[in-house]
Amino acid sequence: MVYGILHSPDYSSTDINETGYEIDRCLAVALLGTQSFTGEDTVEFHCHGGREVARQVLAACRKVGARPAEPGEFTRRAFLNGKLSLDQAEAVADLIGARSTTAARAALRQLTGGLDRQLRDVEQPLLDLAASLEGSFDFVDEEEVEVPGAEVARVLTEATARIDELLAMAPAGRILRDGVQVVLTGLPNVGKSSLFNALLEEDRAIVDEEAGTTRDVVTDQRERDGVVYVLHDTAGLRDEAGRVEAKGIDRTHRQLDAADVVLLLSDGTSPPVLKCAAPVITVATKADLLEHAAAVQAGTADVVVSSRDGQGLEELWSLLEEQVRSRRLDEAVSLGVVLNERHRHRLGSCRAELAELTALMTAESIGPEVVATMLAAILARLGEVSGRVFTEHLLAGVFDRFCVGK
Repeated sequence: MVYGILHSPDYSSTDINETGYEIDRCLAVALLGTQSFTGEDTVEFHCHGGREVARQVLAACRKVGARPAEPGEFTRRAFLNGKLSLDQAEAVADLIGARSTTAARAALRQLTGGLDRQLRDVEQPLLDLAASLEGSFDFVDEEEVEVPGAEVARVLTEATARIDELLAMAPAGRILRDGVQVVLTGLPNVGKSSLFNALLEEDRAIVDEEAGTTRDVVTDQRERDGVVYVLHDTAGLRDEAGRVEAKGIDRTHRQLDAADVVLLLSDGTSPPVLKCAAPVITVATKADLLEHAAAVQAGTADVVVSSRDGQGLEELWSLLEEQVRSRRLDEAVSLGVVLNERHRHRLGSCRAELAELTALMTAESIGPEVVATMLAAILARLGEVSGRVFTEHLLAGVFDRFCVGK
């Protein structure tokens, strides 16, 4: 570690007509070999802040042969040098892009090996089984060594169960990255925009007594107890909509298809029938109106709220938080398992191949050589999740989404 003056490359203290100049006074830190993030010799310059100083430092480095780093290049080098597994490298990007304290905590735990440990728990028994099968082939001309079919079935079943446990936490990974997608819907003028504003605790959407005021999706987010909720105020659903309003209703339906939770609002009238995969919380609005309060007491909604005086809002938040817990968010954060679409796809493929192999074993339609071959393919697929097996195409797909450098 050295503190001193950083000069431009063409600076010379003995040149009377010098063209070089002093750039900054900074700290230079040499990180050699395994001491660095990448596992390579690295020098860091800690300079004063500001765009101009940084620009001059980078220009000076390029002048003596350095080049700008590619997206994710430092993390890629760390992976190639064995400092990180591939899922740990992806956790670096998740940590940088974390939208909440909970997401940051989960990414950090994955960076320290959370998912990698879970993957090894799946892989190791399969590796041991593969080794036993391969070993049995070596004794074909000597004493027969056979791996019991019951033992093979047990290992396959346990591996499948472990993958199922990981896949069950896939929704939590998406929520940690993108937030909980909450869509407010219902007939026109039932208080969607008012509730939207009340949940955000700010006047974000226009509120008016005229039906059809909201014609496009209005989106904003709020962090609550470390979880980001992305709220979508949508156009009211009705058949007699004009041309422009109908376009807004089409967007409402698309938003419903992408929802994690739907809030179906009603002010005492019969709500529309929804066709969506997400769980629906029925919300009775305008509870501050006496005649409406009586209707609510009949138990026609999951929760009754008033955007005007705040009645029922905490109860509604409790229902939303219950939906989050059902996605096993706490477990994913605790284990450091933040699955992305790449993980989910490959684990799903492994699960399907394990199921196929188990079925063939049960039917006694294949011999141990075929079992070993199929097992090797499954292990290769699992290795792609952690990066123990990789191709340049796979790495490009992972690191291209990083910001420059990192």
